[in-house]
Amino acid sequence: MINEIQINPPIATYQVRSKLNELSLINYIFGANGTGKTTISRVIAGEQGYEHCLLVWQNGQELERMVYNRDFVERNFTQDGPLQGVFTLGENQVEAEREIARLLPEIDKINAQISSLMVQIDGEDGQSGKQKELSDLEPVLKSKCWKQKELHDAYFKEIYADASVRGNKDRFKAKVLAEQASNTADILSLDELKQKAQTIFSSNLESVLPLKTLSATDLVNVETNALLQKVIVGNQDVDIAALISRLGNSDWVKKGRQYHQQEPELCPFCQQSTDRQFAEDLTNFFSEAYDNDIQSLKQIQANYKDASDNLLAAIQHSVETRNPFLKHDLFNSEAQLLIERLKRNQSILSTKIDQPSRKVELESIEPLVTQLQSLLDETNKATREHNQLVANITTEKHTLTTQVWRYVLNELTDDLQQYQQNKDRLEKTIDGMKKGLLAKRSQLHELQEQIKKLEKQTTSIQPTIIAINDLLQKFGFTSFSIGEADQGRHYRIIRANGEDASRSLSEGEKTFITFLYFYYLIKGAQSPSGITANRIVVLDDPISSLDSDILYIVSSLIKGVMEEVRSKVSQIKQMFILTHNVYFHKEISYNRKRPDDSALQEESFWLVKKLEQGSFIERCRTNPIRSAYELLWEDVKAENISSVSLQNTLRRILENYFTMWGGMGKDEICSLFDGRDKLICQSLFSWVNDGSHSIHDDLYINHGEQTNEAYLRVFRGVFEKASQAGHYNMMMGVS
Repeated sequence: MINEIQINPPIATYQVRSKLNELSLINYIFGANGTGKTTISRVIAGEQGYEHCLLVWQNGQELERMVYNRDFVERNFTQDGPLQGVFTLGENQVEAEREIARLLPEIDKINAQISSLMVQIDGEDGQSGKQKELSDLEPVLKSKCWKQKELHDAYFKEIYADASVRGNKDRFKAKVLAEQASNTADILSLDELKQKAQTIFSSNLESVLPLKTLSATDLVNVETNALLQKVIVGNQDVDIAALISRLGNSDWVKKGRQYHQQEPELCPFCQQSTDRQFAEDLTNFFSEAYDNDIQSLKQIQANYKDASDNLLAAIQHSVETRNPFLKHDLFNSEAQLLIERLKRNQSILSTKIDQPSRKVELESIEPLVTQLQSLLDETNKATREHNQLVANITTEKHTLTTQVWRYVLNELTDDLQQYQQNKDRLEKTIDGMKKGLLAKRSQLHELQEQIKKLEKQTTSIQPTIIAINDLLQKFGFTSFSIGEADQGRHYRIIRANGEDASRSLSEGEKTFITFLYFYYLIKGAQSPSGITANRIVVLDDPISSLDSDILYIVSSLIKGVMEEVRSKVSQIKQMFILTHNVYFHKEISYNRKRPDDSALQEESFWLVKKLEQGSFIERCRTNPIRSAYELLWEDVKAENISSVSLQNTLRRILENYFTMWGGMGKDEICSLFDGRDKLICQSLFSWVNDGSHSIHDDLYINHGEQTNEAYLRVFRGVFEKASQAGHYNMMMGVS
């Protein structure tokens, strides 16, 4: 069944794209001549030149298309050769027919299974199902990938730009999936990546000088010098040694000795007179060893100061170098602690020299120097990496690029895992369904081949010949009939004397036999096989040149096909009926089950219109053809209408209907009535101005209180005697 028809311009009268969608089992299409109805039938037929228009089939299952339009008539009835035979099931080969009857439900079952699988794969509209679920994974992942890109785009814009993915969501997602398959780079933190990106893509990228290593060995060695813990005192063998020891302050005595050397006769401590022995005792107390220790301390002090100055100079140089990788605030803070500690240690050394007998201990500078050196080592490591980066900028850019994509992958780990799991599951499901679909189609093909073989055994064109000739006889076409030709493969149209009649048929005769041929063709085939194939039927204005009585039987035959379609058990699965004739449209679309003009569930109504910009198609939720003629019948069905009004209404109906349908003449119909009924009939036909019978629209017959009943009775009789009772019943809503 066709779900949608797309007419893509430019084609015929269509200049803009038109679409018929949500099509039903039965589709009525009304339009005046020249509006583009035949174009629709040609699109459905798939004729040459219309291939760019599109048919959307339900579940993608294409059916056989049988189209009745003027192209069909020309192909089949304007040729020199015989008419191709219509094969239908014959009445013999009972066993073969039983086997066909058995196989057809199996084919329907497999077709249903195929449709079910296709619905599961592609959905009923061809845009859902498992395939849609699979395709829906892509935009979800694309959105998540793009969100990750936007988070850090300012830092990695050069990397994204180089990959040509910065401005395209689809390419960015594709790049993520490609990297997922091959990227094994180390995972760095976001801060590390940002710093590297800032350096590598800097516009003034240059090498950086490394910082010198700090040397504090001499200073550290002083901290363990034994002299600092040595009590440096004079000779204990002299007489005044005991006194000096008791005083406990040899440093004070040593300083006083300097004053005594200036005034040897006077004691520098008590200002008493001294002898030569006292001077010798002072000299002997402060021996050569004592002096040597003092000199060593002074040398240590001097060396410590020089080493301190050198160390501080090296620290100052590191600061002044302005290496961008040095943590300056932390380094300056640690350097200040070292400076203060060195000052204190120098003060301690001065104290030791002034008071050599005291034990002193320097504060260790090693932890502070180690911390400073650690900062320098860290700086130099970063410097080496930076300089290596500068020297190998191309390689480093490539490395950073892979690391950035590795970071992106790591951030999307859960999303990528969920995407891959869902994708694998859906692809596996779809693959299984497609394999099942392939198996079902193979099974269907085998059954169809069996049907074809059986059909060849049981089909014949003879039943169609009999049926068509029977209808021709019933409706007064006695001057010609159809017979076999070419050993039962074709038809020929013949006169009673056996002469060929194909070239001498009137337009009405040709139209009628063409329709009958098509009518039996939709239930058969033009070859011995394929008669049981499912199909759709298109009828494009099948009533041209038909008389009223023949038109009625054509309408009845079409209605019978429509009922088969509604039953859903026929091989005809869908119908399209196109017409420009209001009366035929109303006749064919009438359905007493419809409470108003609203479309039933199994049908749709369409209008084809042609404006200055071309043809267009409009869907109608109700039957768009509600003519004044139909409204007249509503008055007939009304209960409280005056006799005069009713008479005029009945006249107008007969005028409209019999002008259009033709059929029996007014005098012929009136002659079938007697007495008062004949007068009433004549009054109803008074609009026929033949110049001699009655005054137009002035004849009124008064029959008393039963006037309306008499009018209605005769009115119904007119249709019955004109063989148009079916139309009367339809318009009056009579079952």
